[in-house]
Amino acid sequence: MDKVMNHYLDQVDKYLKSMPTGERVDIVKEIKSEMLELEKLQGLSSEQIIERLGNPKELAKAYLGDYISKNTTFSWKKFCSIVGFYSLVGMGSLFILPIISVLSVGFIFIGIISPLSGVIKFIGFLFGFDLPFVMFQIGSFTAPPSLALLLSVLLGGLFFLAGKGLWKLTIKYIHIISQAKKKIF
Repeated sequence: MDKVMNHYLDQVDKYLKSMPTGERVDIVKEIKSEMLELEKLQGLSSEQIIERLGNPKELAKAYLGDYISKNTTFSWKKFCSIVGFYSLVGMGSLFILPIISVLSVGFIFIGIISPLSGVIKFIGFLFGFDLPFVMFQIGSFTAPPSLALLLSVLLGGLFFLAGKGLWKLTIKYIHIISQAKKKIF
């Protein structure tokens, strides 16, 4: 066996980590013997064998699915981990994920619109137009156009960065959920 086939077997083994060690070793041995048989009896190259077996992750999923469907024994550990996982994911999917994803898009949009409105207000001021629908106001204080431009660019940048941060948090949250699910199953 060459490095390519050994690397393939290592990947399959990695994707089968949630299985008991004995089952995992048996599966890797079975795949290895199939590879050797294809190599010796049919004269296939390593690349042809791997192409024939397909993606190691998909092959591992097939074995894992078969193992799960055959292993119908009840265990409290498995039951509690599944209930806990879906309880947290369910609540997160109802509240956390929609809030942070919608806020991220909203903040990014505001981060783009705010500086544009400051530029429009300032350009209008330079040409002698007063655009009353574009203003920077806090309480009773209304900023003059030059200060409004500066403040809108600064606040727009802050909103944009906050939106990008929330988007990264959304992606990280989804990744954490995916990893947790892989550990359970």
